[in-house]
Amino acid sequence: MAVKKSKGTLVLLHGLGGSGEDWAAAAKHFAKDFTVHALDLPGSARGPQPGKGYEIAPLARWVLGEIGKKPVLLAGHSLGGRVAGDMAALAPDRVRALALVSPLGSAPYSLLDRLKWKAMSRRALLESVPESSIRNAAGYGFAVHGPGRAGFVARTVAVRTGPRREEVVQAVEKYVDGVLAAPPLGERLKGTSMPLLLVTGTRDPLAPAEELRAIQDARPDAALLVMPGIGHYALLEDPPRLARALRDFFAAA
Repeated sequence: MAVKKSKGTLVLLHGLGGSGEDWAAAAKHFAKDFTVHALDLPGSARGPQPGKGYEIAPLARWVLGEIGKKPVLLAGHSLGGRVAGDMAALAPDRVRALALVSPLGSAPYSLLDRLKWKAMSRRALLESVPESSIRNAAGYGFAVHGPGRAGFVARTVAVRTGPRREEVVQAVEKYVDGVLAAPPLGERLKGTSMPLLLVTGTRDPLAPAEELRAIQDARPDAALLVMPGIGHYALLEDPPRLARALRDFFAAA
């Protein structure tokens, strides 16, 4: 998806198990201001094969190779937020401004959290569960039961039962391992200076505000927006409000 406008290029990265389509509703609100590119990450439903593995740093380098040499505005959700943060650390001159929406791995994971993430992402489990369990798992993290959630669940079921199901399930397992092995975002973003916006919901069980404050400890200048009544998927639960916040942030960058 690409919409051409004149105030800079805005690159959007999706979350774990999702695709660039997750940004579609929010991206409509950027159309008057930016050239928008919502990428499909390797191993996702519509993405390419992961040529250099699923670790965060190689994935960040892959995205940098896809977006050209000019500095961009960058927003990432969940896994995409983790990757976007690494891009900013690896190539700060390529990122004009950075928005992280419910990013994974802001702070170090506890042993219990590591065990939980691994347990719910193993390929053997994901390949063996019935469709009803896939639907329940895909809906986890949503606080708003609206069209955004329904669309995400439907896309998840379609890919988990479609021709690329083995590839996508493997990607989920490997990406979780990559996030758990990577240094926390708070460490990675220390020393960066591009404008930084952090976003989460009051009902986000996967990237709550207290974890994002680990990034603020490293970047005290970072703004933090906590959206009332929203879970892990602000881009699907309240795309107009998220889009307004991102548009205003990037327009001022």
